Amino acid sequence: MTTELTLLAALLIGLAGSPHCLGMCGGVAGSLGAGMQSGGTGSRLGLALSYNLGRLGSYTLMGAMAAAVVAAIGATFAISTWAVVLRLLTAAILIAVAAHLLFNWTGLRRIEVVGGRLWRHIAPRAQRLLPVRTPGRALALGALWGWLPCGLVYTVLVAASVSGSALAGAAVMFAFGLGTLPAMTGVTVFGQALRRWQGSRHARTITGSVLLVFGLWTATSPAMHLLSGGHHQHGEATEQTATCAQHHGQH
Repeated sequence: MTTELTLLAALLIGLAGSPHCLGMCGGVAGSLGAGMQSGGTGSRLGLALSYNLGRLGSYTLMGAMAAAVVAAIGATFAISTWAVVLRLLTAAILIAVAAHLLFNWTGLRRIEVVGGRLWRHIAPRAQRLLPVRTPGRALALGALWGWLPCGLVYTVLVAASVSGSALAGAAVMFAFGLGTLPAMTGVTVFGQALRRWQGSRHARTITGSVLLVFGLWTATSPAMHLLSGGHHQHGEATEQTATCAQHHGQH
């Protein structure tokens, strides 16, 4: 059940967070659009889809790599303890994104500096692909632009990294990318209408509330485990004390 909730949460974060992504990449989107002026609507749609396919591919690769590293680290810990840690981290991430949507909390943007150094090496290569006139160049540009430092992407990446396996991590980031796809494509009537809905306060409140519920639900099980574990340990200690006292009385 936790996996399904995480995937659904990632999809919702992508849908609700698309305006943030568009705000960060407005200039890039404008340059990309300028390069797509040649050809009809179908041609421009094909280039846009190729670009976003490359972007989703980068997200998926990030999720697989991050989850594989964290899973390798987790192999050195007790399985039960590690599972509790992963669920608590996932819950914290969902609650953090909910705070961003509900209260405009800007803490997520602070982690964008993490990828700044890597992006300085990637950006020149991405710029050389503009203007985009072929699906191949659009695909390559999307694959490079997927590494653009973004607090929202990095936050979901943390959730993907603690998903338990490379496959699960890839699935979480792919779900997030799918959520951003309608708005980032931005060429169909449905996409434009969805972008207007996403930008409304009503939509942010609904999505933020859902993510908050998901986060609290995800935290419930490990929290109860910790509480019951502490009580169980206390009970074992009490039982051992009583046993020792009984043996002492017999002697």
